[in-house]
Amino acid sequence: MKQKGFTLIELLATLTILAILAVIVFPNVFGAINRSNESAYEQQVNSIINGARNYYADHALLLPEDGATATVTVGELKNGNYIDKKIENPKTGETFSDDSYVQVKNTNENYKYTYHE
Repeated sequence: MKQKGFTLIELLATLTILAILAVIVFPNVFGAINRSNESAYEQQVNSIINGARNYYADHALLLPEDGATATVTVGELKNGNYIDKKIENPKTGETFSDDSYVQVKNTNENYKYTYHE
């Protein structure tokens, strides 16, 4: 009489193959999620910097003189509607701090904007 089913060796081989696949796949999936969060973070920071550019376009008298720097906080950008009030940091899941700021440095009428947390 022929029995139906799998032998113990066949089951162990299948489980071993599945375990190897899991070891290969899971780090790649989590790496992709981390890269996605990093990309989203960079896009949000670029949005904040663009908000600062718009802020200084409207407030040109506040731009720093040659060799000087000026700052505008994220809170000021939110209050002036230059950025979304609920702009979220993908790394932490919380909104960006109102105390973080964008620094503008003037070098020969070339303005460089950098974000600081």
